[in-house]
Amino acid sequence: MEPERSLKLSIWEGVLAILFLNWSTGVMVTGYALALGASPQALALLGALPFLAQLLAPLALFLRGSRKALAVRLNLLSRLLFLPAAFAALLPEGLRVPFLLLFAGLSQLLAAPVGVVWLSWMADLVPEAQRGRYFGFRNALLGLVGTLGNLLGGQVADRLPPPLGYQAVLLLGVAAGLLSVLLLRRQTEPQETPPPPARAALALAWRDRTYRRYLGLVLLWYGAVMVGGPFVVPYFVRVGGFSMTEVGLWTVISAASGLLFGPLWGRLADQKGHGIVLRWASLVAALMPGLWLLGSEGFPWPIWLSALADALAWSGLGTALVNAALAQAPREARNGYLALFWLALGLGGIAGSLLAAKVAGLGLGPSPYHLPILLSLCLRLLAALRLGRL
Repeated sequence: MEPERSLKLSIWEGVLAILFLNWSTGVMVTGYALALGASPQALALLGALPFLAQLLAPLALFLRGSRKALAVRLNLLSRLLFLPAAFAALLPEGLRVPFLLLFAGLSQLLAAPVGVVWLSWMADLVPEAQRGRYFGFRNALLGLVGTLGNLLGGQVADRLPPPLGYQAVLLLGVAAGLLSVLLLRRQTEPQETPPPPARAALALAWRDRTYRRYLGLVLLWYGAVMVGGPFVVPYFVRVGGFSMTEVGLWTVISAASGLLFGPLWGRLADQKGHGIVLRWASLVAALMPGLWLLGSEGFPWPIWLSALADALAWSGLGTALVNAALAQAPREARNGYLALFWLALGLGGIAGSLLAAKVAGLGLGPSPYHLPILLSLCLRLLAALRLGRL
């Protein structure tokens, strides 16, 4: 019976998709870039690519066709486009990192409008009263699966000579991503309320003063996160002395804990609203970089402890940020609200990444990574306090 069948399929689809997403935008591709000789500035650009791609999210409003068809086609093309990035190591040394950045960027640019159309599709599929619980469980489960994938990928990367191990993991990720598209095709799409013209939907969302204020905080938050975000894995490896297997284990601890915290945040959101989740989860996420900075190769325990803080923060925060946007949006203009949300997220991430590259290039602190992470902590705290008053 629908929509239960499609909701279950969506979880299995997400399990496969998260392996591709994690390996093409997260720990493994960062390790691959390091193995190819990427500079701190190149790492900052690599971390900014998902946010740069979100600048194209409003294009979803101008695309024609069903939401299901658009999501399937764009996901298929974007995952095929990432395939050449896995072969960057075969090129001459000076071309490797630019080639990786080019095809990783093209892949993410094609996928950018998917967030709008997929969320609009799922908002019609998941009853509003169950969104907190459903997405809380789904996101926590996918976090665990993706993290187990990182652990497996880290073991492969550590046991095979670099960059061969990274290449093998990235190719497996592309295969998982293509399989997820097959499951996406099997899900049903509820009848969509005829949307207003794209410009009208965007104008309606922009005229909502409360929503504009929220978008400003989304921009500030993701900017703050990305000031330090590109350097978390390099910090763990170069300062904390972690192997890629230990980085994977850190993410496993975080994701396994998120499987517990995510449904709890979801129930709280369904009962008390998404604002209360935003307030407390963002505060935990703001203070978490302090644990990273306390850790070192000789004293790694604060870094390990931060895995629990990461789970507590992001198992609630990631879901609440999106669901708060959905809750504010009238159904007939939902795509306009979602497009502006992804645009604010992208602009914030780009601004933060540009600032990260600049700060890392100053050469201050024990490593290039300390100062950006400290600045991220300060900016996160400012954004969290403002979210708490929203």
